[in-house]
Amino acid sequence: MVKVERVEFDEKMSPLSPLEEKIMEFLWKNGSAHVSLIAESIGAPLSSVAATLDRLVKNELVERKQEKVEGRRKFVYSPKLSRDELNVKFIEGVLDKLMENFGEVVVEYFHKKGIKK
Repeated sequence: MVKVERVEFDEKMSPLSPLEEKIMEFLWKNGSAHVSLIAESIGAPLSSVAATLDRLVKNELVERKQEKVEGRRKFVYSPKLSRDELNVKFIEGVLDKLMENFGEVVVEYFHKKGIKK
């Protein structure tokens, strides 16, 4: 995930970069695919998609397996996490960082809001 150590508060908070999000949306919809199909389908350069998929694999969001596709061996990528699981992982990471850096303030905020576990 690109935003592991920082949170940007804009219109849409997301743990993914725009290209990561396009790739994950494609994989969530289609289940699995090889790099060239993903790149073609989302309209992005093959090299950018390949590099981004490597990062997603490294961050354990995507799984890579070698399969025979059209008579050739290719890497096939599939999502390891559902959208909901990714959102939970992201929120937990944000809350953990907030607790780590501002513990008492965060606890007081949730107490004022009446949010209980």
